[in-house]
Amino acid sequence: MLYLKRRMIIIAIITGLFFTQLEAQKLLPFRLPDTGQTGSYTSSPGEDADFAINPLSFTDNGDGTITDNNTLLMWQKTDGGEMTIESATTYCSNLELAGFSDWRLPTGIELFSINHYNYLNPALDTNYFTKTVAQYWWTSETQADDPSKVWVVNAGGGIGAHPKTETVSAGGTRLFHVRAVRTPVTTTFPVSHFTDNSDGTIRDNFTGLTWQKIQSPDAMTWEDALTYCGDLSLAGKNDWRLPNVKELQSLNDVTLSKPSFNKNYFTNVLAGNYWSSTTMVNTATVAWDINVDYGIVSYNPKMVQENVLAVRGGFDNRDLNITEVSIPGGEYEMGDHNGHYDPSHPNDEIPVHLVKVDSFNMCRTETTNQQFLAFLNSSLLSGTIGVTNNMAHLTGDTNTLYITHQDASFYSIGYDGNVFFLADFRGNHPVNGVMWFGAAAYCNWLSRNNGLQECYTLPSGDCNFSLDGYRLPTETEWEYAGRGGHLNPYYKFENGNVVDVNQANLPNSGDPYEIGDYPLTTPAGFYDGSLRLKSDYNWPGSAATYQTSDGANGYGLYDMQGNVWEFLNDWYGNDYYSSSPYDNPTGPATGSVMPDGKAYRSMRGGNWYNGIDSNNMNDGHSRVSNRDPSYFRGPQDPNHPWYHVGFRAMRKYSPLTGIGENENSKAGTSLEIKNYPNPFNRSTTIRYYVDHTSSISVKVSDSFSREIAMLVNETKSPGWYSVLWDVSAVGNGVYFCTFSDGQHQSTIKMVVIK
Repeated sequence: MLYLKRRMIIIAIITGLFFTQLEAQKLLPFRLPDTGQTGSYTSSPGEDADFAINPLSFTDNGDGTITDNNTLLMWQKTDGGEMTIESATTYCSNLELAGFSDWRLPTGIELFSINHYNYLNPALDTNYFTKTVAQYWWTSETQADDPSKVWVVNAGGGIGAHPKTETVSAGGTRLFHVRAVRTPVTTTFPVSHFTDNSDGTIRDNFTGLTWQKIQSPDAMTWEDALTYCGDLSLAGKNDWRLPNVKELQSLNDVTLSKPSFNKNYFTNVLAGNYWSSTTMVNTATVAWDINVDYGIVSYNPKMVQENVLAVRGGFDNRDLNITEVSIPGGEYEMGDHNGHYDPSHPNDEIPVHLVKVDSFNMCRTETTNQQFLAFLNSSLLSGTIGVTNNMAHLTGDTNTLYITHQDASFYSIGYDGNVFFLADFRGNHPVNGVMWFGAAAYCNWLSRNNGLQECYTLPSGDCNFSLDGYRLPTETEWEYAGRGGHLNPYYKFENGNVVDVNQANLPNSGDPYEIGDYPLTTPAGFYDGSLRLKSDYNWPGSAATYQTSDGANGYGLYDMQGNVWEFLNDWYGNDYYSSSPYDNPTGPATGSVMPDGKAYRSMRGGNWYNGIDSNNMNDGHSRVSNRDPSYFRGPQDPNHPWYHVGFRAMRKYSPLTGIGENENSKAGTSLEIKNYPNPFNRSTTIRYYVDHTSSISVKVSDSFSREIAMLVNETKSPGWYSVLWDVSAVGNGVYFCTFSDGQHQSTIKMVVIK
């Protein structure tokens, strides 16, 4: 893999288990923070500082506690002082701090995760964690074959098992302190630690990283290790790299020894040391490593020959937790079928007019803060964006892409002068504070990472609709997708004519996020019919549970109603419907001039902040036909905050695949489904392809999203399958067949004519 140092840098982000159901994009069991190292110690590509994955981010709660915004663990700000391990255990159990009593000793990976490798003695960010005289901090874990030794993290940044008797209070000469932790969000998930992908790689289900299964048989120097990993092509991926010291340590299993890596998965793990990409701060000739006899993290001169195990955490759709839905093309009567009148921009939803829409793929949920953070850091390190006056912008351009947390606390992504970072708990919430040009630039970035064509010319913002890459939907496409196939009758909202407050994040709907600081967004896909638990989400409200209704529309799209407005590709034209073409309208060439003398892009879908009363409920402006220029956001227009505006991406129809797969391989048809004949009068054969062993469902629904037939509901191995649907018991009409493998779904339209 050839790339220039600090110019074409691969940034990875992990936000969700790709093989689970949507689960409102809940976080991984442990989102592993970066090391914090920003210094460069080599001209070779691939060192720690070349990557920004989950930048270190902490919040001082002002009550003696610190929250890690990656892991969501809450830490004691000032450690509890020197004591024995027995006293440390009791101390944590009895601790009352910040109104909480569920404090405990941390595990090794938890305590190691707060280390900051730009600092030394202590290897902590003392802007958050008070500096004390501690030399070591206790964990809750003992050495696998010797319970008299306890794992501790040292002030220099290493981790190892030490005898209990070494601390002063036990008669020793060293200072072992205690730092308590608590877990606001459950980190226990019903998944195994590792999955063998059967392609020479191992998936770590706790961190989301993908590892090389069979390591190089040759030991090598640190510089050679960087080159080896950067040149590695494995399992169709070429973005392999040498792991940083936290990633490497995350493989350690304290219940194992000699080796402490799991040989059931890493079958040829060798005794001795393994290199990390992390350099000892201010010591260019020394790098951190791990010894796999027990898992001790220490350091060695870079000229020493050590073992190498490559890692990747790609930014393809699976790693970004992006799922798509295939929307079958068709025609519909676009506009307001319910006689609504908006005095701010009257008559812009009429006349109702017939339009045609080609098939397309649309992201199942709105783009999240964590996904947009990946784009920002990738673009920052590649030199294509910069930050001026707290606003991110393309290099050499003045159009704002994103308003950072430093400008206003409404916005969840901050910038510290080196990297962008998640500044609050809303990583899995829809991004807000994004501008239209930011959404367009994100779409281009996502296209590049897919191997697709970039639709936008920037900074002009011109869109080439003939290309296959990601872009923002047109108004015509968005309304068609938002209606979810409900065209007879045409509903007022996406799933009916009445607002269901448990189905969408609307103003004053009573959800557990409607307390505290703005924005009052909910996680993407939160409303799926599940009973949500505070222990899973740590929402600011006091309720222990919250029962959602299923807010997915007929096409399986979430949050097309409420949460945040969604930017569209079109300029807003008040009278565009009077002259709209029939065939895939793309909006006016220029927009209507707003009261401030400017034209604005359109947005759709409504939001959590404001709306109008409908059936004694605030609808959040979420009528499916509702049009809104992004000028109209609130009482401070045109300067009202952008805390309730986001977007979702779409692209021209093609079979749904993971990114980076060989387009000529079978995997390229991973969610391909087709039926023949179509239209039909007696029966049709539905043929579908499964690209990996998974739980498969194939079901048929009518245009009201009522399930008509469950044709397949079982585990299938990779391969082509077919199933017959006999329609003798159903009437004429349009039906939708949805194929799902638990991580993606694809829908086709079928027509029964008797």
